[in-house]
Order: sequence, then structure tokens, then C-alpha cells
Amino acid sequence: MLSLLAAAALNTVALCGYEGEAQVVGLARDPRTGKLAYCEYYLPTENDRTRVLYYSPAGYRIAEKTLFTRGADLPRNNPKPEMLQRDHRLGEERAVRRRGNRWELRYRASGSADWESALVGQSDIDVIDAGFDAFVRQNWRELLSGRRLDFNFASPVHGRVIGLRARKVDCRGEAARDICFSVDLAQPLLRLFAGDLYLEYGADTRRLQFFEGVVNLLDGRGQNQRLQIDYRYQ
Repeated sequence: MLSLLAAAALNTVALCGYEGEAQVVGLARDPRTGKLAYCEYYLPTENDRTRVLYYSPAGYRIAEKTLFTRGADLPRNNPKPEMLQRDHRLGEERAVRRRGNRWELRYRASGSADWESALVGQSDIDVIDAGFDAFVRQNWRELLSGRRLDFNFASPVHGRVIGLRARKVDCRGEAARDICFSVDLAQPLLRLFAGDLYLEYGADTRRLQFFEGVVNLLDGRGQNQRLQIDYRYQ
């Protein structure tokens, strides 16, 4: 269920500066203050590519990402789309690309920094970036049954695969009629130093409606940020 805060904020989407067509709009907010951090716009898929534009509340395009697949499978239905992301403020770039029968993970912290890269076996990755949404829908019944799902997530920032686990949890507050999941690190020791992710899905639509956790976009100082994102679908 779309939160009351986000519903009231939908009228401010135009303030983020993008007025074109979008399949999905996400409003990212600081969970402590409710302040809008950015808007994200998933554009209609063309030629097996989906562009995601990130705008600041002041109307500046601060970052963009492209998700793409090869063949008939659309990026939104594939848990492992290739991915390119660039932050226009910092010059930070992230990429996960196919290289023959392996995956290449590439990262640089700024436009003046050197690229860091690593190669990972094709079968060693289960989820890439926004492909987690497709992963949830593909494993919907298993998750609803209460089964915990372990999966390997490609992290170009760390230059390696990170083990994560997803499970069904009780929903918060007004989302009681939705289906909610928690995602955290599979390694017990690392869980002490990293927060989990919380996601709310529509029980009937199986669409992601709310997310809280560390996002894939840094703040203006180049630091990780934990935000809440409400999604609406066109």
C-alpha cells in the first residue's frame, strides 16, 4: 500500500524536473526527516534496454542507469540484466557486463579514479542490481511459504559476489495486507555491521511498492545513504 506520506508527495514529482514518459516512479526520502532526496524514473523499455533517470528535487539529473538483456527477455523480467550506472555529480560508475561465459564487474569512485575490475563465473551470480525484483517474483511461492532463499548478488563496488538471504516477514503498520520481505547478509559476522533491506509488495499485483535500506546511489558527499522509496506505476 502506498504510504500516506508518498501519496501526498506525488504532486511534487514534477519538481524533480522530469516530465517525460515513465513506467515507474520512485520517491526516495530520508526515513528520519521525510525530506525528499531524489526521484527515480524507469523509462519504457526500448530495444531490450531500460533507462533509469535520477533527478534531484531541484530538477537536476544527478545520475542514470541502463539495464539491458539479450534476446526476448525484458530487463524487468530478468534477475541478471547487464547494468551500467553513472553518477553525474561525482563521476562514479558501476557496471556489470557479460564477457563470454563470465561476468565482469567494474567500478570507479570518480571520473578521475582508475577502474577496478573483476571477473566472476557465470553461474556464481544469481541477481544483478534491480534484477532482485524479478528474482522475488520468480520465487514468489517459495518465499510465501516461509522458505529462506539464499542468493549471490553482484557488487561492482566491492568487486565480488556477496551472499544475501531473503525471507518473508510481518509487514509494518498500514501495509498489513501486503506481502513483505527482509533481505540481509548471509554471513553471520557481517550482519553485525550492515543493516537489512525491507520491501513491501502488493499481494495481488506482486509489484514492489515500498523499499527501505541502503540505496545504490550515493549522497552528494559520496557516502552511502539509507532511504525509503515509495513506488507508483503508470
